[in-house]
Amino acid sequence: KMERLEEGKVTKNQEKRWEDEPRKLRILVPIDGSEMTDLVVKRSGQFTRWADTELTLLVVLEDVVSYKKIPSSPIYEERKKEAARILRKAKKDLSDHGIECKTRIAAGPVAQEIVRVAEEEGFHGIFMGSRGLRGLKRMLLGSVADDVVRYAHCPVLIIR
Repeated sequence: KMERLEEGKVTKNQEKRWEDEPRKLRILVPIDGSEMTDLVVKRSGQFTRWADTELTLLVVLEDVVSYKKIPSSPIYEERKKEAARILRKAKKDLSDHGIECKTRIAAGPVAQEIVRVAEEEGFHGIFMGSRGLRGLKRMLLGSVADDVVRYAHCPVLIIR
């Protein structure tokens, strides 16, 4: 028999689960070098100051079906260098304000890779921009952001 809990009450299982949660929240911050990147990095850094969080900046190299098969292609190497440049700049912006972060590069369909990395590496949340480099294809909420919101296992904060 299921009993309805009074408002504000929690079960023993919920209490135990919350006690087992790590104290430091792990936040994944996908960036792409667009105008939105600076704002996302800034807001993520501000959140880190308010809450005990660990940030990981992620750049996903898109259109990589061929990259995974031929990882040493010149196009892949050039995109990888650009991704590293984007990550260095964002990491420097954060470290200038005393905030440490990790960086990561992934390859594949962007939304799918963001969701995969977040789930496989146990992130507690994703902070991302509403629009990126895809231009007209994204109107109100970008297609990548929309897909991440739909499929992520964790909360997603959209920064506009």
